[in-house]
Amino acid sequence: MFVSSSVTCFFAPKTGKPERSGSLGISFTIEKGVLVRLKDEGITFNGRDVELPTLEYVLKRFNYEGGVEILSDLPLGCGFGLSGAIALATSLELNDLLGLNMPLFKVADIAHEAEVLNGTGLGDVTTQCYGGFVVRFSTSKPSACKVDRFLWEVEVDFLVMGGIKTEDIVRGNVKEIYEIGRKCLKEFLRKPSLENLFRVSKDFSLKTGLADDRVIDAIEAVESCGGLASMIMLGRGVFAYGGEVLKELRGRYFKSKVSLCGIRKT
Repeated sequence: MFVSSSVTCFFAPKTGKPERSGSLGISFTIEKGVLVRLKDEGITFNGRDVELPTLEYVLKRFNYEGGVEILSDLPLGCGFGLSGAIALATSLELNDLLGLNMPLFKVADIAHEAEVLNGTGLGDVTTQCYGGFVVRFSTSKPSACKVDRFLWEVEVDFLVMGGIKTEDIVRGNVKEIYEIGRKCLKEFLRKPSLENLFRVSKDFSLKTGLADDRVIDAIEAVESCGGLASMIMLGRGVFAYGGEVLKELRGRYFKSKVSLCGIRKT
């Protein structure tokens, strides 16, 4: 099962019981993501043994004692929603293997629950269920989340400079971030366009203080060349439209098209 990466532009988090936890905001899926296959034992990421508490929760939830092989050309912990993608892909694989015949969003709710309880994400699974640019209007599990979509088919530039622990943010004092994110969503909806999305996302990264000097320098480098850029949430990196200048900066550079479908069988 393949599930796309989810890149968050800005968010307004609320935590509590899993079914009522989530985030307002906008995220989008790209053609890169994770490929998950079930196996006899062990958990591996690109051939290396790993410990992934969110995935382990899913395995226990389905009473599955086997292992999981994960393949991806994206890094863990850098804001690409891989924990959610892995949880969702594994849940879908187990749903098929065990003949449970649960509908997509019931399966997605389990993956979301795993994310919330392990502090690894709040809105990625919902975004991955829909694909494209997904606007989340409510903080809840995927099956209850009110959303809309923009089908902008664009290619995005990325520069990865490191990671940020999502747990440190979503389990911290999120009231200020919530208020900033809520206002950003209103500002975007006043003029829903790709250009305004980048502007609002950049404002969010600055007002929350999440963007450090290297991230800000990278954004400014793109803008000086006429492009649009903002910070990956939550990762120490930048996404951009018309941002090939990023390849000249220190970090891992790549391009990917936006995917309008976040899930596919392989």
